[in-house]
Amino acid sequence: MAQIVTASAFEQVRGKTNGKDSGYFYMRNGKLFYRTREETYQKNQSPKQKYNSAAFAFANAYMAEHYGTPETKAQLAAEFEAAHHIATNGKPYKTPWSWKFNSLQYEYKQSHPFC
Repeated sequence: MAQIVTASAFEQVRGKTNGKDSGYFYMRNGKLFYRTREETYQKNQSPKQKYNSAAFAFANAYMAEHYGTPETKAQLAAEFEAAHHIATNGKPYKTPWSWKFNSLQYEYKQSHPFC
């Protein structure tokens, strides 16, 4: 979020003015500059965050590929009821989608242990 320091808003704006901006305002030698910068959140993540992001990406890709049609959604609902709303990690879930998504994340983490 941008920080407005004094009454003169244009001269003292620093940072992003809103979430959709592609760059930042900054001051140098009394002049206002704007620099565009692509934000990649992966480069600032810790190894554990990257590991969790990989599990999320795996589950998201699998769900999009295998459970996109009405027939597979009905099959997912039947599996959800047969499992009594409890995922592989022992937690109960309210929707079939969240149940399967969590199960896929857990499956990925079991097959790719974090070192």
